[in-house]
Amino acid sequence: MLRGRSEPHDFQSRRQSLSPAPLHHARSGVQDLLRCGPASLRIRSGLNLKSPQSRWNLRRDVLSQHILALAAVAATLLVVGVLHSTVVDLPAAILLYLVPIVLAASRWGRGPAITAVVASILGHDLLFVDPRGTFSIARADEALGLVLLLFVALVTAQLADGARRGAETAREAAVARRSDELKTALLRAVTHNLRTPLASIKASVSGLRQPDAAFPEEDRAELLAEIEEEADRLDRLVTNLLDASRLEAGGLTLSRHPQDLAELVGAVVDRLQPRFAGRKVGVEITEELPPVACDYAQIDQVVTNLLENALLHTPPATPVVARATRDNGAVRVEIEDRGPGIAEADRERLFRPFERGRTRAPGSGLGLTIARGFVEAHGGNLWLEDGQQQGARFVFTLPVGNGDR
Repeated sequence: MLRGRSEPHDFQSRRQSLSPAPLHHARSGVQDLLRCGPASLRIRSGLNLKSPQSRWNLRRDVLSQHILALAAVAATLLVVGVLHSTVVDLPAAILLYLVPIVLAASRWGRGPAITAVVASILGHDLLFVDPRGTFSIARADEALGLVLLLFVALVTAQLADGARRGAETAREAAVARRSDELKTALLRAVTHNLRTPLASIKASVSGLRQPDAAFPEEDRAELLAEIEEEADRLDRLVTNLLDASRLEAGGLTLSRHPQDLAELVGAVVDRLQPRFAGRKVGVEITEELPPVACDYAQIDQVVTNLLENALLHTPPATPVVARATRDNGAVRVEIEDRGPGIAEADRERLFRPFERGRTRAPGSGLGLTIARGFVEAHGGNLWLEDGQQQGARFVFTLPVGNGDR
């Protein structure tokens, strides 16, 4: 038997009625998404060069790259020494110096590659060119060999660095192209999902304000209920935009406390009961589920999004089942429907921002993206698989844990 539970204060504040403040934040959230695109596609430097700490971090990273290049050259010198003392002629072994040079150029750029070139030349001169142990060169042919090695190494480093820069440019171009596509999808989704409820609200309010219209009490109640329903729909859109903006910006914060997922799932089902329209929604909860350290409001939103998704995209007469079971060191939650199912090729696509299913049901295209982002922020996983008979089953797992964080 599920026990009742009062929702935490921070969750109640998320569910408050629509007000100008959320609309303002929604507008800023849309602007952030338009400016940046989704987190999974952005290339971030993560550095604010105006900060002394950031400047120090940048210098530390550059220094570590040069140190790694020197370490690669030292390892190559060791290999050249071993090969030269056994079976390989020294001129042939010299080609091995190109390995750390190409590695440094392709991984870290021109600076570490030049460091590797200079270290290779000086190390070879010091260890293998007579008189050994000094940086002097006794024979002209050996000096010419070092000059040729220097030339080949510099050209190779330049080519490798150019290939790296070309790959980065192509990747950034692909990111920019994808970002433009997402901006277009965002504008289309937001425009459509704002226009429909606003038009309905305006029509209902205009009817109620007509001075010569005498509505029966039943009609007035119906119009007011429609206004409330559409306002709730706008509230869900605003919440999705804010959540997507926080996920994109990496600004998501968790308030983890031990929670009973049985109570949470039951509370979501009870809250969504008016939207079931007579549909059978079953709840199957394993007894004595362990507590899960999670942010109640965010996991509530995950279950809400998955249930709403099942209700929107399946025929009205089909049942939906919410389950919660223990799965090794995690709690497993399933939302299973008896709809037409989802082709395996489309499953991952549906978790991308603004992607829509084939049922053409209304929605922002953000619910599944937000649900996966929240679950992964808790160290869990969310995926889609076939149902037991037919339809789709959304599954997410959360690691079992205690304590506040």
